[in-house]
Amino acid sequence: MTGAILDIDIGVEDGPSIRDAWKHGPTSYLGLTIAGFPNLFTITGPGSPGVKSQMILSIEQHVDFIADCLQHMRSRDLVQIEATFDAEDLWVKHVKKVADATLYPLANSWYMGVNVPGKPKVFMPYVGGVDRYKKKCDEIVDGGYRGFSMSA
Repeated sequence: MTGAILDIDIGVEDGPSIRDAWKHGPTSYLGLTIAGFPNLFTITGPGSPGVKSQMILSIEQHVDFIADCLQHMRSRDLVQIEATFDAEDLWVKHVKKVADATLYPLANSWYMGVNVPGKPKVFMPYVGGVDRYKKKCDEIVDGGYRGFSMSA
């Protein structure tokens, strides 16, 4: 869930790279954005149900969310979006809480990152179900993109 993202040298001016930001494990808001990295969207990133769902359906839902978000921004002359650190932290805790109610975190699988030597052991996908995930995304949109900071 992180390999392709970490293979690209993504960073922000005067800020950390994603590799540095994720040195203790990947974090994201909804598996779609990463706090501290404005205007960066990810598809089926860590914290999304992607790999634990019908991948095509998750990709479509993510693309629809992002396209609707960009349309929302364009119609309001907004040019920058970023997940807040608080929203990201709450989402990461929610993903962990849901996973901890299952046996998944007990497995030594790539879901935990154990296939990469030295990688922090963190359960990455959201396993609360695609319907719950989509409902949460819809609530965020209905709340005016709660958890995001947008600016002109």
